Amino acid sequence: MDTRHLILLCQDNRVPIELILAVATFGFVTSVTPGPNNTILFATGVNYGVKKALPFLFGIMLGLTVILSAIGLGLGVVFVTLPGLYQILKYLGFAYILFLGYSIIRSGYKPIDENSKLFGLFEATFFQFVNPKVWVVMPSFMASFIPIGSSVEETIGLVAVFLALTFPGALAWAVFGGLLKNFMADPKKRLIFNWVAGLLLVASMVPVLFMG
Repeated sequence: MDTRHLILLCQDNRVPIELILAVATFGFVTSVTPGPNNTILFATGVNYGVKKALPFLFGIMLGLTVILSAIGLGLGVVFVTLPGLYQILKYLGFAYILFLGYSIIRSGYKPIDENSKLFGLFEATFFQFVNPKVWVVMPSFMASFIPIGSSVEETIGLVAVFLALTFPGALAWAVFGGLLKNFMADPKKRLIFNWVAGLLLVASMVPVLFMG
C-alpha cells in the first residue's frame, strides 16, 4: 500500500480524506505522548545517541504492525472472551518493565563504548506484545477509525497512515535525547538521569495495574 493507492481510494470516495487526517492525527499524537516506548527511546538517545536508538524504534514499528494485523484478524476478541488473559498480560508486562527500568539504571554505572547499547530490535518487538497499554489503545484505534465493512485494502491503507505518522513522533524522542547526549556526558549527570528515567519508566506502568 503506497501513497498512490491511498490517493486513489480517496478519489473513489472509498476512504474519506477526513478519516485519513483523523487517523494521521491520532497516530502522531499517540506517538509524541510520554509513555514507556518514548522513555526508552529518549534514554537511549541520551546515553548512546540516535543511531543506537533506531533498532528499538524499528522494533516498536514491527511489533505494532504485527499486533494491528492480529487485531484486524480478530485476535482482540480473545481478551473479551478470556478476561483473565489481560490480567496475566498486565503483570507480565509490569515485570518486563521492571527489568527494562533496572537495565537503564544499571547502564548508568557502566562506561560507554562503541559496543554499548540499551535495547535492540528483539526487546522492542517483544515489549509491544506484553505492553498492556498497546492492547488497550490498538483495539480502540481499530474500532474507532476502521469503518465496519472496510475492505482489506482500505484497512491496510489506514493502518499504514497510522504507522507512518507514529514513526516520526517516536523518532523525535530519540533525536531529543541525542541532542542532550553531550550535556549528559558527565558520569554523575548520566547516572542521575538514568535513575530518573528508569524510575519514570516503571512509574508509567503502575496505573495499568489498576486498570480493568
